[in-house]
Amino acid sequence: MYKIAYVVPFFGKFPKGFEFWLLSCKCNPTIDWLIFTDDQTPYDYPENVKVTYFSFEKMKERIQRIFDFPISLERPYKLCDYKPSYGEVFKDELAGYDFWGNCDIDLVWGNIRKFYTDEILEKYEKVGFNGHSMLYKNTPEINARYRTHIEGIDYYKDVYTTDKGYAFDEPGMDNIYKKLEISVYEKIDFANLLKYDYGFYLDWEAKEDAYKNEHQVFTWKNGQLLRHYLANGKIHQEEYMYLHYWCRPTTFRISEYKEQKQYLIYADTTTDKFYEITPELIMKRSKRNKVKFYAKVLWFNRKKITLERIIFNIKGMLKYKED
Repeated sequence: MYKIAYVVPFFGKFPKGFEFWLLSCKCNPTIDWLIFTDDQTPYDYPENVKVTYFSFEKMKERIQRIFDFPISLERPYKLCDYKPSYGEVFKDELAGYDFWGNCDIDLVWGNIRKFYTDEILEKYEKVGFNGHSMLYKNTPEINARYRTHIEGIDYYKDVYTTDKGYAFDEPGMDNIYKKLEISVYEKIDFANLLKYDYGFYLDWEAKEDAYKNEHQVFTWKNGQLLRHYLANGKIHQEEYMYLHYWCRPTTFRISEYKEQKQYLIYADTTTDKFYEITPELIMKRSKRNKVKFYAKVLWFNRKKITLERIIFNIKGMLKYKED
């Protein structure tokens, strides 16, 4: 079995839902998460989540060590561009792992090994194409892949010397791999929720499967993440590797975190209150009142609202409607 570690630098207070994320990590005991953070809240970290308390300034110094030019890193959000460099930045911590990766924490994991099998890891050096979860084979050559200079594609030195965000971890690396003609594992085995819609819809859904989005909920239990959707009045199930909340205004109504419990995930809530999964429940919970939902969006993001973010979200909404 290939050894895997996700590298997760995070600065500031961990978001609501972090304990649910930790529980889902615990249920993947053969995978490690290496967290670097300045949040010293005494969470109940499972054995496979290893925490190093780290200031943002120290993170910046750590990254600067591997470059011979002054980097630009003035705010934590810019770390997205540096994710492809983590194989070099955290070389010592990653010694002994076959694959390293980066991931988001606004998600809940299912059974990762069921999807990222040894057969897939044997075949691909890069697994995943989205920033929620991406793995790279841990070799010096592959860890330096982000340094590749290709005409017409963002070059790491340009990305790392300006405060502008380039999403270098996603389209930046995608473009490098495409130009180098290196195959990447790109199967949609995750559930990515649309953050702009008051319904409970998945992005990256094939057109022929669009009907599944109309009425659905998710459950998590014992590390298994299931989608329950209605088709012709009957409940159908599909298993996913993870569900990405993607900044949706979610309320976590959870009294205790135990893997044996069933957790219900629906339009704007995740709860450990037990519900039998019935067609009536799915119909009721698969959408939120439009006015209440967007009021909740504004409330959840009240401290983050800036002109830059408003423009970004409007563009995102327009793109979503075009698609």
